Amino acid sequence: MIIKNGYVVTMDEELKVIRDGAVVIDEDRIIEVGKTTDVLKKHHDDEVLDAKCMMVLPGFVNTHNHLYQTIMRGLGDDGEGMRPAGYRWDIDLLRGLDKEACYASGIMSMVEMIRSGITCTQDSHYINFHGDSIDGIAESARAAGVRLVLGRGSWDLKGLAPTELTEDIGTAIKESRKVSKRWNDGDMTKVIYEASLLSQVSDELILETKRAAREDGLGWGMHIQGPLASYKDDPRTGDKSLRRYGGRAIEYLHSLDVLGPDSLLIHCTFISNREIPILAQTGTPVAHCPCANAWAGRSIVTPVPSMLDMGVTVGLGTDGAMTNNSLDMLHAMNFAALINKVNYGTTKAMTAERILNMSTIQAARALCLDNQVGSLEKGKKADIVLIDLKAPGIAPAILPVKNLVYSATSTCVDTVIINGKKVMERRELLTLDEEKAVEESEKQAWRLVEGSGHLDLYPDFLNRGNMTYGD
Repeated sequence: MIIKNGYVVTMDEELKVIRDGAVVIDEDRIIEVGKTTDVLKKHHDDEVLDAKCMMVLPGFVNTHNHLYQTIMRGLGDDGEGMRPAGYRWDIDLLRGLDKEACYASGIMSMVEMIRSGITCTQDSHYINFHGDSIDGIAESARAAGVRLVLGRGSWDLKGLAPTELTEDIGTAIKESRKVSKRWNDGDMTKVIYEASLLSQVSDELILETKRAAREDGLGWGMHIQGPLASYKDDPRTGDKSLRRYGGRAIEYLHSLDVLGPDSLLIHCTFISNREIPILAQTGTPVAHCPCANAWAGRSIVTPVPSMLDMGVTVGLGTDGAMTNNSLDMLHAMNFAALINKVNYGTTKAMTAERILNMSTIQAARALCLDNQVGSLEKGKKADIVLIDLKAPGIAPAILPVKNLVYSATSTCVDTVIINGKKVMERRELLTLDEEKAVEESEKQAWRLVEGSGHLDLYPDFLNRGNMTYGD
């Protein structure tokens, strides 16, 4: 396949832009990037995709998500719902997240992500009431043709996670390895092990999941959502021996020797200036999810510009639909640019170019995939997005990258190619039936709500009116 006549933004080390450029794909790989006139002298008799008036980009890489959450979109908004029995979540609702529900949620997620140009996504899955629920997530990505970094999460301390979702360390390692053997294929699906949240896991679980990841040659991840020992349920709270860390979670993790390029830290909202150099020196990447931080009402914003200035790898993430509502990468790009300007009090704090970097090559590096995706270069996987420069929201495209970040919407995404295969062309999904995906996600969502036993939290269920799904 030859993509020709495009405004090619390579996102390579030189951040090269090729006007009237072309990209040549052979099976799943990019074999050439250059000027259209030069490329067509060497390549012809191929399938040609005319990208005139299109921006040609590497596919967007979403560094953090919870795909199981999409069928519960909106249920926890504005602090409403999802909180019986004193928990943050409606545990009875989550018990219904079996393989079938997770597959439906995953497929609905894939529709939304493909439409916003996401070709690869990370996923943190820790709702393990049903041992095969994570298989539904993995199968949905396979069906859609989306690249997936699948995190199998574990908890061993109750608090935010109730007893039903905790597991002993041996079980956590055993189940994580099952997922790895089943799904880690070295190509479209990559598995990582996760100690889900610092305040809800023991040091032993952190060390053992990291040890297993190292032994198995896999990545490792963890949510860092607050200062060390700041949650009342955290067993470290009140431990006088930890006062020397002053709440600095990154310093603490560094003391456990679990940081490094293959350790993804999610959020890092409360990080201090003293900890940023640790991330840089150890090469530890961060997944920045600005919409989720704002959704939670936090007045503190992750200091991304300072991280980038010090050489920390930061990838952009949408997070899940329970703490963002949107899996639209362009929405996340726009918000990340604006909230960091507010946080630093200057328009120069975050540029469109930096945001695009965080959504492509930096995001790929955060997931240890930068040797495969994240830029348009010879030898890399053919994960490519075409943006319509004549679409409302981006036209007139005098400065296409600026417009992409500050004003474009997902309706500007025209064509998506993953692993050399078209998954959307001219806004038509090719691997998924969108109408069926919506119908099944609605059906599964109503089933979860009805089975939760907490209908008083969801009054709309009792007044569905003419809703046809879930009847």
